[in-house]
Order: sequence, then C-alpha cells, then structure tokens
Amino acid sequence: MRKRRSIRGVSLLETLTAAVMTVMVLTAGVGTLLMGLNSWARGQGHIEAESEAQEAVRIMCQKLREACQVNVDANGLGLSYQMPAVDNNGDYVVPAVWDGVTRRIELDGSTLNVVTNGRYRPICTGVILTDPDSANGTSPYTIFSCPANSVVNQVTMEVVAQRNSYRAVNLTSRAKETVYLRNVPQIAQ
Repeated sequence: MRKRRSIRGVSLLETLTAAVMTVMVLTAGVGTLLMGLNSWARGQGHIEAESEAQEAVRIMCQKLREACQVNVDANGLGLSYQMPAVDNNGDYVVPAVWDGVTRRIELDGSTLNVVTNGRYRPICTGVILTDPDSANGTSPYTIFSCPANSVVNQVTMEVVAQRNSYRAVNLTSRAKETVYLRNVPQIAQ
C-alpha cells in the first residue's frame, strides 16, 4: 500500500500572522529611521548655529591681531581699526604707520559687518544683544570691550547669535575671545 502524500498550503491564520509581524518590524524600522533623522537635523542645526558665531569671532581676531590701532565705540557695538602699511614685498613698514584705509567692524541691526572703505561684508547674522542662556535669561552684553588703558592693546569680542533651526526651534550660539594687538606702535618701540 502506498502512502499518499498530502500537499499542504499555508493557512490563512499563518499568512495573517506573518503579515502582522512584517508590518510591526517595518513600523519599528521606519520609526527608528525617523528618530535618527530628527536627531541628525537637530544636531546639524546646532553645528551650523555654533559655527557661524565662531567663524565671526575668528574673522574679527584675524583682522584685529595685525592692527596697529583700535578704537572701540562707547556703546561696545562697533570699533574702528587701522592696519599698518606694507611695502612692495608685503612686509610691514617699520616703524608701524597707518596704511590710510578706513576700516570698521560694527553691528547693523542684527548683522555684524566688516566695513572697508564703505563696503559692507556681513560676517554673522541673527546677532542678539542679550544672552538667553545667562543666569537671569536676559543678561545684556557688549560685543567689543577693552581695558581702560590709554593705549588699547587687547580687545575682547563676544558674539551671541540666534537662528531658527529644525522645526522652528531657536538655537543660540555664542563665541568669545580676547585678541592681543601685535603692531601697536607705542608697545612695539
């Protein structure tokens, strides 16, 4: 007597169970992907906000480090600086003398600009004059400050900027640095 082989298919219950499990795994995978993308977008927003303030302070340091004279405005929102003259080889003229070009760094509304002979170049946007992350939440600060000496040989710069980031969240960035002037004629002698 020969055994008959029965060919069995998949039952409806097994098919539904497999489909439900597949949907659960896909939902968990997509949810994990979306959470990762949200975290990435928030992190990217923080990086961009921080880098703008740091880049502005870096540019200002680079310009002021070589200056031979700096005059900080009384309100601390701008400064004028003079660069030393250079000869045809690009070397500084000794003793240091002004090259005759009018230069400023100033806050215009919420944009920090470098101004050279009347030409404006923005270096940071969204600059605010209160630090929301300070102890009381609205601590005012000045962008430029210097010691009360007769000869300015150092300038402290602080930039607090706010930008709208992922999901309309305001991100605050801050950077602060003190630069020591290298070419002040009264000090160099």
